[in-house]
Amino acid sequence: MTIIRIYMQMVLMIICICNRINCSSVRAAVGAGARSPRAVQAHHGCKFNCGKCSCSIGEIISQEMDRQGPAPMLVAAE
Repeated sequence: MTIIRIYMQMVLMIICICNRINCSSVRAAVGAGARSPRAVQAHHGCKFNCGKCSCSIGEIISQEMDRQGPAPMLVAAE
């Protein structure tokens, strides 16, 4: 397999088979502010059916949050 093909499989990998949510969809939801598996589902307008995807979605959220780095600290004006 080529690197491009492996990358495309990772990007398009279905995480939630009940609602057809893939890795890219989870990352998009995190980019829009989702910080929990339930928030990712809500972002896409669906609910958990079997719930088996919850851990996988949580792992992707953690990876994305680590990749984005810490939120900038706000300093109060004097």
